[in-house]
Amino acid sequence: MAEQTYYSAKPGVMDCDIGGERALLHLETNEYFTLNQAASTIWLTLTEPKSLEDLVEVITNSFEVTAAQCRPDIEELLEQMKSANVVEKIEGSV
Repeated sequence: MAEQTYYSAKPGVMDCDIGGERALLHLETNEYFTLNQAASTIWLTLTEPKSLEDLVEVITNSFEVTAAQCRPDIEELLEQMKSANVVEKIEGSV
């Protein structure tokens, strides 16, 4: 079985709903982030490790968008979340 990359929300990040969007507060850095509805959907899915394909499926099932349309945006969002230290990248099997 080939190893896969997974993403998961890091501990130490609090979140709350603000009208269908989410606000995140990183407790170690005190940085504050806001997420739109699609990014909020992804964030809520990351309570457990998920692959990129898992996240693409969640978005295509939740919004009127194709996998080809949303995959680049999800990849960019995951990179931004990794840079902000709110999501971790996990290599291997979970």
